[in-house]
Amino acid sequence: MINNFNLKNKLLILLIIISSIYTAILVHIQSIIGVSYWDIFVYLQNSMLFAHINIGSQLSVPPVLSLLTSIPFRMGFISETTLFCVSGILFILLIVGIYLLFNEKFSPELSFIGSLFFSMLSLVVTWAVTGSNDIPSLTFSVWALYFTIKGLNKSFNYYYLAFTCFLMAFFTRFTEGFILIVMISYILMNKDKFKVQINKNDILKLFMFIVFLCAIIGGFYLYKQHTIPFLSQFMEVSSSSQVSSVNIGYDLNPYYYIEYIPQLLTSTNVSLLYDKTLTTIYNTPTLLSYVILVLMCGGVILSFKGVYKKENIHNFSFILAVILGIITIITYLHVSYIFTEILFTITLLLLYKSSLNKINQMDLLMILWMGIFIILHSYHPVKVDRYILPTFIPITYFMINGIKNITIKNKKTPLIILTILLVILIPINYSYINSITHPNPQSYEEKQAATWLEAYDNQLTNYNISSDRGVAFSWYLKKYTYTTIPRVLEQNNETLENKLKTINAKYYIDATSNTTSIDGYHIIYTNNKEKYGIKIYQKD
Repeated sequence: MINNFNLKNKLLILLIIISSIYTAILVHIQSIIGVSYWDIFVYLQNSMLFAHINIGSQLSVPPVLSLLTSIPFRMGFISETTLFCVSGILFILLIVGIYLLFNEKFSPELSFIGSLFFSMLSLVVTWAVTGSNDIPSLTFSVWALYFTIKGLNKSFNYYYLAFTCFLMAFFTRFTEGFILIVMISYILMNKDKFKVQINKNDILKLFMFIVFLCAIIGGFYLYKQHTIPFLSQFMEVSSSSQVSSVNIGYDLNPYYYIEYIPQLLTSTNVSLLYDKTLTTIYNTPTLLSYVILVLMCGGVILSFKGVYKKENIHNFSFILAVILGIITIITYLHVSYIFTEILFTITLLLLYKSSLNKINQMDLLMILWMGIFIILHSYHPVKVDRYILPTFIPITYFMINGIKNITIKNKKTPLIILTILLVILIPINYSYINSITHPNPQSYEEKQAATWLEAYDNQLTNYNISSDRGVAFSWYLKKYTYTTIPRVLEQNNETLENKLKTINAKYYIDATSNTTSIDGYHIIYTNNKEKYGIKIYQKD
């Protein structure tokens, strides 16, 4: 036991060293690529606001990542790379958290290789340090679940850390709050032990602690915005009718993620369409993707081997679980996703109860985790590849579980197979990283245009500016730029000319809309490029 503990700590130190070097490389590459995704500009703007420099903000988005980035911003490190570095630190914490979480089921060696394997999957690499909130929110989710497990098995005080991390996850990305279902399910599976804990500890203190944190956060939003934004986002996710087809990710295919999962797992290079669609679905998957999926499916199926017993036929919990499972399948995509999530969760908990604890708890938690996020994002009409990132941890987990179960007679074989898979993944990962290491052409042209406009008019701060990429030019010009998108205006029966007149814009920067003329304005700048063409209009 002592030797295993020492091994676990040694591998943890080694993992921190390797993941730090690996992440530093990714941050350097991201600094070459730059920012290409709309929301990341919003996080940069909010970071400026929290650093007391207002260039426009959208406090309706989760604040945690921007709050963390604002700390080095206040020290004077105001750049895109700062956001990439903050994301990188959280990525290292994610890899470490996965390692510790996997140790709850697997050996330190398998957990070590498994956490590294996760970090090299193509979709993970694509978004690891971009400044997007997907990976940071996942970091807090992993630690929230890990501390919940420790709270039940080690010390009640870990629950304080667990719910703090949960709130951090939620306020990094609102949909990540669904990890709470997994946390509560673990407590329900161990309700007898939890009851003993409640008798020995002051549960009221924990409850008041959670209420206090929620009250502070809710109060801040009500004071600043007179509303709580995640409630409207919750309604948006619940009702697809509130999402416009104008959204670039609009896709009503409910099997989108299942269909494209091989491309998201591993690919040797990025598609030429990548910089336009911000997706990896156009890539060519490697054979390794299908090996991962086969092993994963085997790992999931073998997790339920304790349920397949004759005595379960007369078990009320098992019968009820089967009935609810059938209802879940029948009603899938025909009712609110919340109803489906509840049915799915209850079904799994009943299966656990009927198996008389023969289903491993970690296995069930990972199935629940994977299922919850697949259901959530399959329902939503906007399909963006990065949304499905939370499922990659369970996928990696069940890949290891599949290897472990099919080689159960030899303890060393799972480690050998997993090591071979990692060795195969490394050159794939290298090739993929190499293919994305180039400046984003859209960002480059936008920076050039912004630099030109600043030189053209040294009184720029005195005038209103508008653009179809307002958030990008707010960041580049370090001045609030109105976002005015012609295709969105058309859907609302508005015209670009009227909108520009309303806001009294002296300049309009067209980065993506391909306008040929605007009444009352003349072109003063164009980069003369067919792709990534940018025009700057000045008021007559």
